Amino acid sequence: MIDESQKRQILTEILESPEFKESKRYHDLLKYLVEETLAGRAPKEITVGIQFFGKDPSFDPKEDPTVRVYLNNLRKKLEHYYLTSEKLHPYRLTVPRGHYQVDFEKATEKPIVPEKSRLPFYFIGGLVVVSALLIGYFVRGALTAPEVPESVQSPIWKEFVTPNGRPTLVVLGDFFFLYERTADGKPGNFVRDLKINTPEDFRQIVKHDPGFSKRYVQSDFTFLRPSATWGLGQILPVLQHSPNGYSLKLASRFSVDDLKSNNVVFIGSFKTLYGLQKYLHIFGLEYTITPASFRIKENPGDSLRVFMPSEIKGGNYEKDFAVVAKGGGPEGSTILLLLGFADTGVIEAARASTDPRMLEAIKSKLEHATFADPFFFTTVVETEGINQAIFKSEIRHFVQRSLQSHIVTSMQSDTSNSR
Repeated sequence: MIDESQKRQILTEILESPEFKESKRYHDLLKYLVEETLAGRAPKEITVGIQFFGKDPSFDPKEDPTVRVYLNNLRKKLEHYYLTSEKLHPYRLTVPRGHYQVDFEKATEKPIVPEKSRLPFYFIGGLVVVSALLIGYFVRGALTAPEVPESVQSPIWKEFVTPNGRPTLVVLGDFFFLYERTADGKPGNFVRDLKINTPEDFRQIVKHDPGFSKRYVQSDFTFLRPSATWGLGQILPVLQHSPNGYSLKLASRFSVDDLKSNNVVFIGSFKTLYGLQKYLHIFGLEYTITPASFRIKENPGDSLRVFMPSEIKGGNYEKDFAVVAKGGGPEGSTILLLLGFADTGVIEAARASTDPRMLEAIKSKLEHATFADPFFFTTVVETEGINQAIFKSEIRHFVQRSLQSHIVTSMQSDTSNSR
């Protein structure tokens, strides 16, 4: 057995290695777990989430896999440390799977060997939010790609991949549903009302028509369009090269507290923004469901630039607009929106955000565009396609914003209607 001073010496050697010196988040996490263990405490997942990651007391590990993501990555860092270290280690520090209390194990002749290649645990953790079949089908190929995408170097993704930054919460836009009340009080058919997209929308309808609640009830069931998971497949190759980790959440489960410790990437329709609606002013965005349209305001007093999709047919041929918008959110967070009204717009927004040629395309439209740091902007891409195939896309609008959301530069477009 080794005493406490020897255990601390082992910890110090690990923390001073390049593996941990260059990653403050994992440096501090390992130190926290060791201190908890030496104090005789065996922290649980919820304890680590609240005490170390600053999660809200309502933190539910079943919905938010942040702790498991970090612990899995921490174990991989420890494995790499011992595999690459030239020093002999009579004892090794480990974090057994399923536990958050560290062990100091006597080393054997056989070195630690990393587990066989498999889907990263941070992806598996996200399956709490989305079914394994759905996400696995769309992103399996992307996760196995060994090369680092050019998009990792893009200023669009800088805040999400820079070491020692915040983890990223990927929010997938899910559609709100009601169900009918039946005579026997049991749930009836599921109903999708295009004008009711959040619980607040439902409450407002009931406020003006009390009888509505006698016919319909809020449902816990929500629905993801394929575009959300396709978009996820586009951005995961970027995020898996981030040292900060990421997790997944449905938009219907998103809360303001999520912005306290995460950067956020939203993928979905305007209709599925839920709580993120309140931050649209950061990007100068407004929208209406009927008729489908969104507006961008630049400087105070400027007229709105209006964009109205002309063909929205749910899975058939569509002419839509994709919105890629990035800005500074509350609590020092960064928010990236990948938006459209239909699948075509959402898919194109995700594709454009990871296209290394996107900035060149913007410059070709606006010769004097500069990409300041931080690169906060709103851009609109007109797109045509069917299902998941994009036939045509063209940048129709670009505006870069300062930290205060003031305009740095903008591209000329029709002030009444981009079309």
